[in-house]
Amino acid sequence: MPSNVVELLRRQLREKFPEAHAVRPPPEPETPVENLFSPRFFPAGEISEVLAGGSALSLLLAGLLGNPDAPAPHPELVWVDGADRFDPASFTPAACSRMLWVRCRRAPDMLKAADLLVRDGNIPLVLLDAAALPRRDLDALPKSSWWRLKHGAGRSGCRLVVLSRFPLVPCAALRLPLTARLSLDDLDRPREELLGKVRRQEQRRSAGA
Repeated sequence: MPSNVVELLRRQLREKFPEAHAVRPPPEPETPVENLFSPRFFPAGEISEVLAGGSALSLLLAGLLGNPDAPAPHPELVWVDGADRFDPASFTPAACSRMLWVRCRRAPDMLKAADLLVRDGNIPLVLLDAAALPRRDLDALPKSSWWRLKHGAGRSGCRLVVLSRFPLVPCAALRLPLTARLSLDDLDRPREELLGKVRRQEQRRSAGA
C-alpha cells in the first residue's frame, strides 16, 4: 500500500477517534513502602482515608508500629477500633506499647471517640478503623460528622487516618487504596517480609471535593 494512502488512513482514524490517539500521561510512581509506614506520610491537620481489606490494614498497622526492641514510654498513636476486632496477641508487647487501643462496637461511638482524640492537641496520629463495620451503619452517619472531625484535626494538627473498605469521608485530603495479595506460602514468613507486598496508588484531591 502506498505510503500516502497509509498516511491518509491514519489521519482519518485520528479525526474519527481522537480519544484513542490522545497522548496519555505516564502513570504516577508508587509511593515507597518505607514512606507509607511513616506517620509523616499522612498530612498533618487533615483526614486521610485508606481503602483496604483485612490483610492490607494489618500490614499497615504492623509497618507503623515497627518491631521495637523495648517498650515505648508513651503511646505514639491511637487505634480507634470501630468493631473491636484488633488482636493484640498478633503483635509483640513492645510494639503494642506504642499504641493506645480504644475499643468500640458501634459506628456512632467510634466517631465520638475520634472527636475527643483529635481535639486533645497531644495526639499526633489517630487511626480510625471502620473497615469491619456494616456499610449500612456507616452510610447512616451524618456527613457533617466528618467535617467536624476535619475541623478538629485542623485546629490540633492531628493526623487522622480513616480505614475503610469503600470511600466514606467526603472531606479526605488523601485517599489511598491499598492491596496485599498474600498466599498460603506467606503464612510462615516474617511480617517484615510481607510489608513489601502492600501495593498502593495515592489520589490527592482538594478537601472540598
